[in-house]
Amino acid sequence: MMEKQTKVLGVVLAGGLARRMGGQDKGLLLYRQRPMISYALDAIRPLVDRLIINANRNQEQYRQWGLPVVADQDDSFAGPLAGILTAMRFAAHETLLVMPCDSPLISTRHLRRLLTTLEANQADICVAFDGQRLHPVFLALRSGLEDSLAKFLASGQRKIDVWLAQQHTVRADFQDEPEIFMNINTMDELSDLQVGQNPNRPEMTDAGLSFAEKTTAVDEKGQLRDIELVGERALTIYVDRQEIVTLMTIGTHPELLTLGYLKNQGFIESLADIRVVQVDWATEAVAVVTRRGKTDFSQQLARRTVTTGCGQGTVFGRLIDKLRNIKVAKLQVKQSLLYALLDTIREHNAIYKKVGAVHGCALCNGSSIDFFVEDVGRHNAVDAIAGHMWLNGISGDGRIFYTTGRLTSEMVIKVTQMGVPVLLSRSGATQMGLEMARRAGVTLISRAKGRHFLILHGAENIDLDCL
Repeated sequence: MMEKQTKVLGVVLAGGLARRMGGQDKGLLLYRQRPMISYALDAIRPLVDRLIINANRNQEQYRQWGLPVVADQDDSFAGPLAGILTAMRFAAHETLLVMPCDSPLISTRHLRRLLTTLEANQADICVAFDGQRLHPVFLALRSGLEDSLAKFLASGQRKIDVWLAQQHTVRADFQDEPEIFMNINTMDELSDLQVGQNPNRPEMTDAGLSFAEKTTAVDEKGQLRDIELVGERALTIYVDRQEIVTLMTIGTHPELLTLGYLKNQGFIESLADIRVVQVDWATEAVAVVTRRGKTDFSQQLARRTVTTGCGQGTVFGRLIDKLRNIKVAKLQVKQSLLYALLDTIREHNAIYKKVGAVHGCALCNGSSIDFFVEDVGRHNAVDAIAGHMWLNGISGDGRIFYTTGRLTSEMVIKVTQMGVPVLLSRSGATQMGLEMARRAGVTLISRAKGRHFLILHGAENIDLDCL
């Protein structure tokens, strides 16, 4: 038994019989040429200190991921609660983060919401809620509930929602995107999900890295302390074998970062032009292959402006000229909504709270966060969000963009290209950033923290309803 830690154990449940699939092992079925469990492992890995798979059959196949594979205490296939109890007994972490193996649309940001809601409410359990119903196999919960769960199962009960109702349980609200909880119970459902994907979507790796590296430091009292530093890796983008740029990044969303960078810098206009995005951390490179097979970017690379962006972001070609032709749609926003959004964002700065040294960016819909990214440079984070929007056909209309970094010309240009009408930062702005916002009609808000903010442009779009 491990010593007690205030850390998180990740648990992917793959222990069911899948009767509606004729007994096939759902975690090993292919979705977009990859076993479904691989999506769950990629989503949960950045948030946990240790990760295990709960499986009652095909254990050797599951061990190919290099993780502990643990079976239920008996062979009765007693459902997800039996798998959770097994995980509690396996490792003495304070918190468990649990998800099933058959929900490939779930990402790290969704699971992070479970953990932040659990901590914010000091609850025993946090369960996912889509606005209509609970999704009780998506959980963050305390390992101290082991005795309660053991007694519940020993009494012959198995219904997870009944046990949840007996605990201090809170809900993580996913009303903004309930479709992510689509789990695959039949072969027809798997086929329908495959067909429903964007036909222009490129073939991509899913090579996100854990964001932190552990090390030991000596504090001011001469005491050794275990700390975490934000990871930083070089990633060189090649398009049709032509070197474009080297970015310094945490590496949590390398494919989205690549897509967003190429779009924001004007290298590639249409997602349909991209056939492959393949990240290889062994060579610290990402290879992008276009459908044309050969491209010439000499003109874009020849006209380069080094900006003030953290990490030496660059603006290629004539993006400033292009900006003159873009006007974003206006959006009226209440002061109370901004305050609610800032409260929500505070819960999402997970990496910064843990290790510092990063910038965060968020695409927001009202006071809800659609997509949140942290990276060593704010331009990397905004590019990853741009890639997410491009890949999923998300419009910037009616959205708010939040960043922890300065409101520079580069930041305003990128947000304008996304079509987002409101740009919000906890930091200050540059004169050129303000000028760009005026040109494009972007509402620009700086120094937004707590109950304070400064509207630099677009004050007529902010309803000060809290005066």
